[in-house]
Amino acid sequence: MKIVLISSDSKTLLDKKMKEIVGKSTNILTYPFGETSMTDILEEASYVSMFEEEKFLIVKNADFFGKEKISEKDSEKLIQYLDNPYPLTTLIFTTYEACDQRKNITKKIQEVGEFYVLNAPKNYELNEEIKKLLHLYTVDDATVRYINEACLGNYDIIVNEIRKLDLYFEKGSTMSLDQIKKIIVSNVNDNVFKFVDAVIHKDYRTTFELLNDFETIKIDVFQLVNVLAREYRLMFYYKILEKKNYNRGEMAKSMKLQDWQLEKIRKEAMNYHIDDLKDSLVKISKLDTAMKNGTYEKNLAFTNFLMHAME
Repeated sequence: MKIVLISSDSKTLLDKKMKEIVGKSTNILTYPFGETSMTDILEEASYVSMFEEEKFLIVKNADFFGKEKISEKDSEKLIQYLDNPYPLTTLIFTTYEACDQRKNITKKIQEVGEFYVLNAPKNYELNEEIKKLLHLYTVDDATVRYINEACLGNYDIIVNEIRKLDLYFEKGSTMSLDQIKKIIVSNVNDNVFKFVDAVIHKDYRTTFELLNDFETIKIDVFQLVNVLAREYRLMFYYKILEKKNYNRGEMAKSMKLQDWQLEKIRKEAMNYHIDDLKDSLVKISKLDTAMKNGTYEKNLAFTNFLMHAME
């Protein structure tokens, strides 16, 4: 197995498959596509080692097997390599996107290598999966449903939270709903709002710690962009109404906010000039368009936006 393509909507499943392939090898190189060119990747894959060591070359974010595109020249280079891969290199492409099996490069992978599609359980399947993950404990259906709902039906979050539960309970013990509620009290939505607050208050460390957590559990950056854009819009709107001398009641009614929400926006807006907020809205709108059009790799583009937003 010298050529591998893994498509998955779950980081947990993708990482598990990669560990199966790599085994105990320590000679592993990882390149994020978009930050590394196809030429550099294939040159590394073809590199002849003096010591004839077997190596594993992992290419992350290989979304060009799906809806993203690469140049015809890069596609041809890749197909040429796939026709004659270097025998001591196992080249592994990974993507969280669905692969387009009509593309020549995807067809070529299926022809010469291994192609894995790993989809996480969804909806009602998740309840059964939770029971399997907790098979060493006694747990009732209500508790299983709570875990599913508190983790927003996200398989990766569920796996992560159940790992935490192993620290609290002895094998063979009973997990009650009340106990679980005390442990799994926050979900992704809580952390999304913490993330927005961190960006608005220019808390660099918290922002990027949470961003790293979101990447681990595979939260789409579009969700973060939308929530952040909403916060900028509310602050901008507050500034406009403030200039028009609206009172708190008029502001709350116009902005459709409760009093505590308005007070939060007021405190945040105090730290911004109206022109800066307008500029941020323009930038985040351009960011959203560029990511949707595939002009830039979305995670890298969002990271760059955040670094400039908190200067």
